[in-house]
Amino acid sequence: MDLHVPVEKDLLLAALNAIMPRFPYFSHRIHSGFFWYYLMQNSRPLEVYEEVSAPCGHLDLRKGANGYMFKVLYTGHRIAVEYFHALTDGTGGITFLKSLVAEYLRQRGNVVEADPQVLLPDEPVDPQETEDSFAKIYRPMKSVFDLESRAFHYNPRGAHYSDDHSLISAVMNVDQVKEQAKKWSLTITEYLVCEVLSALQELQKRTVPSEKRWRPVRLSVPVNIRRIYGSKSLRNFTLFVVVGLDTNLGTYSFDEIVTSVYHQMRGKVNEKSLSLQISRNVAGRRIPLIRYAPNVLKRPLMKLLSDSYGDSIYSSVISNLGNVTLPDGMEKDVRRVDFSLSPSQKNKFALAVISAKGQLVLNITSILAHNREFERLLLVHLVRKGLKVTVDSNG
Repeated sequence: MDLHVPVEKDLLLAALNAIMPRFPYFSHRIHSGFFWYYLMQNSRPLEVYEEVSAPCGHLDLRKGANGYMFKVLYTGHRIAVEYFHALTDGTGGITFLKSLVAEYLRQRGNVVEADPQVLLPDEPVDPQETEDSFAKIYRPMKSVFDLESRAFHYNPRGAHYSDDHSLISAVMNVDQVKEQAKKWSLTITEYLVCEVLSALQELQKRTVPSEKRWRPVRLSVPVNIRRIYGSKSLRNFTLFVVVGLDTNLGTYSFDEIVTSVYHQMRGKVNEKSLSLQISRNVAGRRIPLIRYAPNVLKRPLMKLLSDSYGDSIYSSVISNLGNVTLPDGMEKDVRRVDFSLSPSQKNKFALAVISAKGQLVLNITSILAHNREFERLLLVHLVRKGLKVTVDSNG
């Protein structure tokens, strides 16, 4: 969150210490045992760190941030938090950030009104906030390990890679984007998925001359499933819907992309389809042969499963945290809200979307040092639809 007021390090640290008892699950670190990884209470002092690099940098889970699985950063007018995904997801992350910023503003003298996503230091902890909702709703199912084919991945020749992620930020009017989505009877997330798939399809056509070598273009779309299952957990409780186009069947028009995405997303975001994913995710913990195998043997198996069900089967990821509301006493001092995802070696760019104060911000992070072909294609597609887009970059 970018503020209109300056950020003072000592005041921010005091706010962090004040809210931490309200987030007891966040006071843990990962420990590697002989058979499995597990969480232990972390009693090391909390710290806040000046933001000096690109977003979503490497977080050393033993040395970085004193062993905590999150890191609070600040600059002149910005408060940011970076999270290891095993700790929480976007919903838990925005709840923590809003609570932290609200407490910081209170310590500056603001009176911040009540908000469902602002947890107060003196409130009792709801036990449901710390539960493992995956384990709670798990039920055994057969045939949960269906393999997907590999997807298209952008591998430009002579590419240079950077340890600091490049960031291109596109800011739009959220009502204008919503109106554009309504033209196609889509939600904002569905509409942006269509635009990204269209750009990926064009990128593959330009960079892979032989149609015989074309692969499906797919996106991993995180889904907040708390409403479906009635969960209040602040832990990681996100599943991913994979949506894509089989370009081996030919080039899809935008109308065809819209129809395909509409049916894929609405057909997969339901309790029965999502329960299959939960069963697959939890099954590994329940199989004694896997559970009690030493970590040294588990790691190659986990790598194999990750390759089969993870980055290899989709071309990129797009996550939309939706609209962030700000309570009175906070609204006037917050200028902008941002959200960024870390890309991977396989999927070289990641897209993150968040809306607040009438603005929709689309952030594209990439490990490519100089190549901006995908970003250019996507933003040109949006502008051609009539959207007004303001673009800036950390490059």
